[in-house]
Amino acid sequence: MNHLKILVVDDDKRTANILKGENREVISCSTAQEALEAFSDNSFDIFLSDINMPGMNGLEVVQKIRQQNQHIKIAIFTNFDNKQYFLDAVENGVNLFFSKPFHKEHFHDVIANLASEIIDKRKIEAELNRQQNILHVIKEMAEKFLQQEDWNKTLHQQMKALKDAAEASSIFVFKNQNIRNPVIAERHLSINDDYEAFTPNLLHYNDLDLQEWKKKLSNGESVNNTIESFNAKQRSLLRSYKINALLVLPIFSNQKWWGFLGIGHNQKTLFDHSSLEMLETVARIIGSAIKNQQNLRDYKIRSAMFDHTVDGIIITDANNRIVSVNNAFSEITGYTKQDVLGKDPSLLKSSIYDKGFYKKMWQKINHEGYWQGEIKNRRKNDEIYIEWLSISSIKDANDHVQNYIGVFSDVTAHRSSELEFAYFATHDALTGLANRVLLEDRLNQAINHAKRFSKCVAVIFCDLDNFKPINDTYGHTVGDLALKKCSDYFSSVVRAEDTVCRYGGDEFVIIFGDIEGAQDLTVLTEKILNINNMIFEIDGNAISLGMSAGISFYPQDTDNAADLIQKADEAMYRAKRDGKNRIDYFGQKLCRHSTLTRPSLTAIFPSSS
Repeated sequence: MNHLKILVVDDDKRTANILKGENREVISCSTAQEALEAFSDNSFDIFLSDINMPGMNGLEVVQKIRQQNQHIKIAIFTNFDNKQYFLDAVENGVNLFFSKPFHKEHFHDVIANLASEIIDKRKIEAELNRQQNILHVIKEMAEKFLQQEDWNKTLHQQMKALKDAAEASSIFVFKNQNIRNPVIAERHLSINDDYEAFTPNLLHYNDLDLQEWKKKLSNGESVNNTIESFNAKQRSLLRSYKINALLVLPIFSNQKWWGFLGIGHNQKTLFDHSSLEMLETVARIIGSAIKNQQNLRDYKIRSAMFDHTVDGIIITDANNRIVSVNNAFSEITGYTKQDVLGKDPSLLKSSIYDKGFYKKMWQKINHEGYWQGEIKNRRKNDEIYIEWLSISSIKDANDHVQNYIGVFSDVTAHRSSELEFAYFATHDALTGLANRVLLEDRLNQAINHAKRFSKCVAVIFCDLDNFKPINDTYGHTVGDLALKKCSDYFSSVVRAEDTVCRYGGDEFVIIFGDIEGAQDLTVLTEKILNINNMIFEIDGNAISLGMSAGISFYPQDTDNAADLIQKADEAMYRAKRDGKNRIDYFGQKLCRHSTLTRPSLTAIFPSSS
């Protein structure tokens, strides 16, 4: 940068000797032709000649030289008596004039000033060129970083270009391991012109006395110093990097200190203000690229959640017109995205709810920002389904509604499962009859009703006779089918308001409510006892079932549900003891026996396989 080349055309060797010095290369010529030949082969900074020279007019030489180089400094020795010659020289681009004989010190100082001017201009041009190169890299970096899905893919290439443009010897990027409370920074990238340079994988802010760096960088300030300005540990770090000057710039992403960008010189050269501002832009671009990558990753996650969640999602604009739905919405409702875009979600209404229901819903959304609850809507095929729905409003910074988002799940099957669970909690799984839980509830209801209206309640406890041999002979599958046949028969002969319960095993309990007395049971008990005359065809086998039963009455025998069952059970055991295939009444005053004679195998109940 400080090296100068001077071309001299002069017979006097003293001129060339005066011009010689450090960082100066002086070439002397005797004639104008020699000078032009030398000039065409080399790039010179200063041309010094006499206005009068052998073989060619001095002004002609100046014109030829100026045509080839507009920036070279030209100095001539001339006779100031010829004013026209002087004016012509100025017009042709002569910068300095000397007259002979000249004073050596004055000549030396003028040439020195001219050299300084050239060097300063060269430095300015170099700096402008360097800044232009940096700006070019920044422009390309912004395009590469901010348009790519992963900025790291082009990071090395862009940082190498930036290092070269900034005429630096090294460049590196470190990322804080803990963004909230940085203690250690890990190397993200390092490029160094010196292959012997060492860049550690981790930087411990405490161990290397980098607390001052940490404080500045976390506050958004930069570090820009030569090696002498750092402490001993920091100087050791710079020596390992093979650099003598360092610029460190903080990188922020989402307003959090992410890490830093470091640029090093092997010379003790600080970055000027203009370069510093440009390189700060680089750090901001990196921060923006990190933010964009995170936003893109978050967007992909949200998109995946939106598209793949099992919950239906519907988004409307502020006017409640559908702008987006996910795949689950279509799976649940049967409507495609094309079916519903731009339409009001009311197309899903089931017409079950009145206007007041929806008015209250929107009042809550408008005042509290959300509503949630169970609602019945209609699928595209007109099928009613049950959904658990949450509706939320999305507002801008000015509290204006921008969108509404509804998230819902189809709970129809869940509700069906709940109903099924409730059913089996109160019914026998094999026969579908009431179980003991439902029996107790129904019996208490019947007693309360009878007490209120002065009625009677009868409980019949039935037990199949000789049922064990059926299981032993034909197997439990046939035995289960026989129990189902028996339960079907009992259900077919009682009234709609009566309750038949499978009490356990081969035991059944029947409740007759709202009766006047035992006389109301004559026909019903005859039908029940008629099971002794039935023959069931099961899996090709003719099966006959015997039965003994006992009856107790409210309020004659007791006013307690559990006691009624117990007393009916006692009467049933008495019927078994007295010969089976009969019904006994518990109460002594009402005690009588009903028996039927078993006929031959003539009456066959509908067969079952």
